[in-house]
Amino acid sequence: MAKKWFSLVLVITVVSLLAACGNGAGKNGTTNNTGGNTAANTSAADSYPEKNIEFIVPFSAGGVSDILTRSFVEAATGIIDTTITVKNVNGGSGTVGNYELVRAKPDGYTWLWAATGHLSSALHITPAEYTMEDYTIVNKIGDMVGIIVVPKNSPFQTLEDLINHAKANSGELTIGNPGEATVVAMLAYLLEDRTEATFQHVPFQGSGELLPAVLGGHVDAGIMNVPEVASQVAAGELRALAVLSENRVDQLPDVPTISEAGVDGVSGGAGHFIVIPNNVDPAIVAKIDELTKKVYESDKFKELMAQAGYQLGYKNAEDSRAEVEAWYQATGEIYEKLGKTK
Repeated sequence: MAKKWFSLVLVITVVSLLAACGNGAGKNGTTNNTGGNTAANTSAADSYPEKNIEFIVPFSAGGVSDILTRSFVEAATGIIDTTITVKNVNGGSGTVGNYELVRAKPDGYTWLWAATGHLSSALHITPAEYTMEDYTIVNKIGDMVGIIVVPKNSPFQTLEDLINHAKANSGELTIGNPGEATVVAMLAYLLEDRTEATFQHVPFQGSGELLPAVLGGHVDAGIMNVPEVASQVAAGELRALAVLSENRVDQLPDVPTISEAGVDGVSGGAGHFIVIPNNVDPAIVAKIDELTKKVYESDKFKELMAQAGYQLGYKNAEDSRAEVEAWYQATGEIYEKLGKTK
């Protein structure tokens, strides 16, 4: 009996030692620093940042993401005590920049200004060397909110009017978008799906072409970003039927949200998030969240975002991840119906 008890104790000891040795092993053998010396982790976070931060923008210079990122860097002066260098990595609808982020050293000094599309929905149709599990979302900054507009002389006074007409006249109502792969184009397909209406989708080469088409009545409606049409709506040249967001937007506070207009499950847009590689020390992740949130709340950043027509809307890591996953699921179903999944 004593010999059996000795053998049992020996097995338990060996298993415990193996478990201790394996503590912190993450995906693909990488080290997930959730264990270890808590005091050392706290000390590293307290002194963070100790070197320059590289901020990847997965699109070319001069675009919306680039402008917003550089505005963040400008507002971060005096809040984040280090140099933040913007690096543009264009290609693959944002997936090339994402992949560079995924491969970066997990020390908290490489960030990505990420958008909803290339974080999730682009993965349905664009070959990429990563999945949604291969990055960590720190928080959400806000949205470039979508909006549905019609010409000023349009017979459609409300979104309900437009939807009812589309149902009664299947495939006749034309709705323009700035490009078939854009987030707002996907929102148009979602609107069609959720309401069981049928539109004739008309893709343009960017909003620069779409806007005059809507103003001139060459399409019945257009779906774009709020900043692109805010001045025309304010001047009465366009009529806004709904903003595609959970909350009303500051630039056009009188325009109802899509849910207020009677349609659920279509709110969204080009949301933006701070993303870092997996396996960064959790204490440093928390510090990045703390520092970036201070920038979002600064008067300087609010001023710059107001000028850009950007809708600030902080979300923590858990809520951000849930939003991105919900968009991935919803757009996957749409792409599958359209026969466009890779």
